[in-house]
Amino acid sequence: MFEAIEANGDVKDCFQKIIGACRELKSKTGCPNDDVDRFLEFAIGKWVESD
Repeated sequence: MFEAIEANGDVKDCFQKIIGACRELKSKTGCPNDDVDRFLEFAIGKWVESD
């Protein structure tokens, strides 16, 4: 997976933005990693539903 991310500049850029957003969420809310994981799972579910 990481090789694929590194091989594509657009994918790498988006991946870095997602990481940054998760870090910002943690720092501003103090939520634990498990909550960030659940948030990402929720967002993925909404992405799938909107297709």
